[in-house]
Amino acid sequence: MGKLLKNPELAPGALGARLPIGTSVTSDTPVDGVIRFNSTNSKVELYYNNQWNQIAKIGTVNIVTDTFTTADGVTSYGPMSYSYNSGQEASVLVFVGGVQQKPITNYTFDGTTSISLNPTTGTANQTITILHNFNSTNAT
Repeated sequence: MGKLLKNPELAPGALGARLPIGTSVTSDTPVDGVIRFNSTNSKVELYYNNQWNQIAKIGTVNIVTDTFTTADGVTSYGPMSYSYNSGQEASVLVFVGGVQQKPITNYTFDGTTSISLNPTTGTANQTITILHNFNSTNAT
């Protein structure tokens, strides 16, 4: 591995290595796993699945909470602060009556700001707490 790292600024005793620097319009042909600092948007990026993806958060992330109360015969609740597509259930933490719910098994999303709960999840008058932004990587 050491012979593949070509960084003239990496001196003995150095505390870090300088990432390669590119821009949003760089015309190179990267492969999955390449990492760089994008000087156009000041973001650290990883090339994966034919696109550059941000991998670092600069600053802080505000955790957003939505709260609803369960009702008999109701399975859809909202609006939430954010919308999610099907398959993004693991992007949030959901609790019903203080019990963490399992993504897809206990709740699903459909591309709107609503959450659908499995009808067997809890009983009426329980608090639904939805926590957002645990997977945020968008630097501001």
